[in-house]
Amino acid sequence: MQHAKLEAMASQPLTIEFYERRPLQEFSVGIRKFVPLRSINLQVDYNEGLWIVSLPPLDATGSSQDFQEAKRMLFEYIDFLWNEYVLCPEEELGETGTMLRDLLLELFTVN
Repeated sequence: MQHAKLEAMASQPLTIEFYERRPLQEFSVGIRKFVPLRSINLQVDYNEGLWIVSLPPLDATGSSQDFQEAKRMLFEYIDFLWNEYVLCPEEELGETGTMLRDLLLELFTVN
């Protein structure tokens, strides 16, 4: 009986939940180079074959079956936020947009 139970458990797919924090290093998207102004950690999770890389202060996430692709998607989303909120004239932003703009400017310098 015990042997059958172990075989049944072994035949079930395993879900790996992986959690880690990694320091964010400078990164480039297109011609822009984002340099963190303070120590920021990326949150990395792995669940059922999907890597999820996020930057909690911005509530920004990239996900993919490939870790490097998930990071690239996150970085492209941060670049999108920069375009939408930092490069936009401040008077066109609402209260939430202004808060996000200020947070981006606190987190990064862009060359």
